[in-house]
Amino acid sequence: MHKGANPINNKRKFISKERQNATRSLFPEVFVEGKINWERLQLALSSEIDSDEEQFGLTWKGKRDCYRLIHPPALGSLEPVYEESVNWDTAENLFIEGDNLDVLKILQNSFRGKIKMIYIDPPYNTGKNFIYPDKYSESIQSYNVNNGNSKEKKKSSLSQNGDLAGRFHSNWLSMMFPRLFLARTLLTEDGVIFISIDDHEVYNLRQILNEIFGEENFVEEIIWKKKNTPPNDKVIGAAHEYILFYARNIRKILLNLRPRTPKQVERYQNPDNHPKGPWTAGDLMSNVKGGRYVKSLYFPIVNPIAGEEHFPTSNGNWRFNKKKIDGLISKGGIYFGDNGDRRPKLKRFLSDVKEGAPNTTLWDFVPLNTRGSLEMKELFGISTIFDNPKPCGLIIELLKLGSNKDDLVLDFFSGSSTTAHAVLALNEEDGCNRKFIMVQLAEPKNVDSEASKAGYSTIADIGKERIRKVINDIGNPCSGFRTFKFVKWDN
Repeated sequence: MHKGANPINNKRKFISKERQNATRSLFPEVFVEGKINWERLQLALSSEIDSDEEQFGLTWKGKRDCYRLIHPPALGSLEPVYEESVNWDTAENLFIEGDNLDVLKILQNSFRGKIKMIYIDPPYNTGKNFIYPDKYSESIQSYNVNNGNSKEKKKSSLSQNGDLAGRFHSNWLSMMFPRLFLARTLLTEDGVIFISIDDHEVYNLRQILNEIFGEENFVEEIIWKKKNTPPNDKVIGAAHEYILFYARNIRKILLNLRPRTPKQVERYQNPDNHPKGPWTAGDLMSNVKGGRYVKSLYFPIVNPIAGEEHFPTSNGNWRFNKKKIDGLISKGGIYFGDNGDRRPKLKRFLSDVKEGAPNTTLWDFVPLNTRGSLEMKELFGISTIFDNPKPCGLIIELLKLGSNKDDLVLDFFSGSSTTAHAVLALNEEDGCNRKFIMVQLAEPKNVDSEASKAGYSTIADIGKERIRKVINDIGNPCSGFRTFKFVKWDN
């Protein structure tokens, strides 16, 4: 029956077991009859416990319940769907259809500590977006994924988190917290996570990410320019979104530089045929603001040709001491102008700079959001088949920044599978072999939507078809993906 090894171990397993084992190895004395004794644990930690009731942090109604959702195992398993897969026997990529909270729990068994990069574009809390149900008493079959073949439409447990709801922010945070908690454990020690978000929840999202990942593991808040012109129905229209960037362990991450553009490389010339190659003139002055003036770095630099003395300007410093400057002059590392009559400049050689340019927090060099819809039209012939898809080029740049040739990439709000598209396209471009895991709930599309009219009844159907189309367009016979569906166990 099985057409290849199932890469996912579906055994029942409490995630908290590993935490208990870790605690036992550090504090064996706190266990009584196999369970942790809280009073003994407090004594063992002693001064490390903060007993002050007033503490800094974000709290909301329902936060305590989030921890109760994290530890019980997923009450179901992942079943292979061969007919919806491409190259099942050789494919290393995965598409998993189901509630991502359940799927993240199941992934712990085989992928804990193995995911290098996570990108997610979760539902923005605008008052119109759908919130995932987290009540295990409610059947996930209400999503019409009963064993993958039920057509019966039961009463859906999907709900709108309206902006007049009493727990508008709390509902969204309670949806996100357990999923991010589980996502962190899947990352490698040098792994990273990128999360797209807008103004509605960016502040709150940073707070829970600080709690889960640690504030010290915050890397940056990227601003993505998504529009050239803001909406004209507002006094101040948003032309950007954010991408929050955290590391599993910031001391271990190694990020990639952006390739230098031809224009950046053109700045480096070699008019004097220096043996080190092309260079550009840079400032020899040091920043002396904030009391950084050093008397020993204030001295005249003598032009070896004209004999003219040059002192630092505005009672500042030279960047280097006299011995270093004299050495640079003797090796032709100081530039005095084409005619030898200018103030001294430092020659910055292309061979000495890093092989690439650093990224900035303002991403105005990637495609706008309109490109995402154009990509859907190119693939499906309909630009409105999926609402507001991210442009592939945006995710490609994130992949270039945070992943390398054989890394595993996860997206557990995969939507139209832009992340899978980006992985396949970048692999084709640079010859690498990144793998992806896409996770998407079979959220039904409205019967009047363009997607339903085109034969795609759920968002998951759109995502799977997009991957098939991209594989076909690329024409790589080695590409493929295995499809699984989460199936709830009978009570």
